[in-house]
Amino acid sequence: MPLPVTPSYEIRLSALRSYAPEVAALAARITQAMKPEALAQPASALESDLFDHLQAVGRQEARSVTRLSVWFYSLVHGQALQHAEAAAFLAEAASHGGPKGVTE
Repeated sequence: MPLPVTPSYEIRLSALRSYAPEVAALAARITQAMKPEALAQPASALESDLFDHLQAVGRQEARSVTRLSVWFYSLVHGQALQHAEAAAFLAEAASHGGPKGVTE
């Protein structure tokens, strides 16, 4: 079961879409792939983590993609995301996160 789409999800997705539409589209695909029931963490916390990480990627903050990869690792380890999905999402995030997203 994917991450639930709540009113707060819609608000944060719309905000992200306003300055980084490609990253917002990525967020929607990650939401569909995630299996929040595999983790002990509440879905609301996963939603918050997702948008915190992807907003940083959308703003091309330093090391934002690196931080996203650490979070993805925890999702893969908890079986809430498949390794191949995480790798594909991470590669796409890296293309949007700019050079500072991985280094600095």
